[in-house]
Amino acid sequence: MSTENKTFMKEEPRIIYSLDTFPLLNNRWQVGNKLKETIYMTALSILYSHLWYKDIELYADETVYKFLYMLPCKVTKVSNEKNKELWMKSKIHAIEKQTKSFVHLDTDVFIKNKINFNFETVMLERKECGYEMHYKRQIDFFSQYTKQLPYWHSNLGHAYGCGILGFNDLKLRDNFVNAYYDLEQIYVTHREEFAPLKQQGFEPCIVIEQYNLAAILNYYNITPTLLLKGQNITEHGRCANELGYSHLFGLKKYKKNITDEIEYRLFKIFPYWYDQIKIELEKHQILQKEDVNPKIMVA
Repeated sequence: MSTENKTFMKEEPRIIYSLDTFPLLNNRWQVGNKLKETIYMTALSILYSHLWYKDIELYADETVYKFLYMLPCKVTKVSNEKNKELWMKSKIHAIEKQTKSFVHLDTDVFIKNKINFNFETVMLERKECGYEMHYKRQIDFFSQYTKQLPYWHSNLGHAYGCGILGFNDLKLRDNFVNAYYDLEQIYVTHREEFAPLKQQGFEPCIVIEQYNLAAILNYYNITPTLLLKGQNITEHGRCANELGYSHLFGLKKYKKNITDEIEYRLFKIFPYWYDQIKIELEKHQILQKEDVNPKIMVA
């Protein structure tokens, strides 16, 4: 690594977020419209981070911007494509805008104690579990069309979780972004052929983003810094607790007891911001009279 990059890492990396509401407004995962819940969740994630980090930016589509423009960080309005299947593309757009070391946090990550993000080249949250179940059949599908991609590996055996994703090497970031677009184009071209896998519940995004990044790192012989140690979800959860953060990945974040708790914590820990967001949700008729959180009612 160059001396310039080593000096660079003495600085605290900037924290970035991205949110595209189109997938969640269009019944991603068949859970209905979860706009209100996602707005509260995103606000809580950012406000926790605001306790620990100075340079934070949210890349928000027009819908998100209406409700979160007032947060105490830089909020940049962006135009995202209307694509329910490529739900993480807003993340790609956000990371390709960066000009210095950064860490992208998903909006369901809650950092309750400061984590010193210290990494040399690239940082990822964890090594993913369930390779054979969730990845292998999709990888076999994409491998039919990747002969022209020198970095592609047809059976790497692992992928990485990108809920926390940081780059200090921006050239490597560029290589990953280019690889993303390579695989996205393959998916778009062969979407109809992928449909039977989609109907079985397979998510192409985890290959286009997560496995693709693992293939790039393997091609360049780069070992990433992993935030979480361990071989399974239980061990990862224990490590996350020790570090002082939680990540509500998957569907569980939309269970009512979880969404009620998220709203309650926003109300209890950050009451001013909760009130400001609630005013906007009411103004735009996102909050209904029957939307009563019992935890807040008794607080």
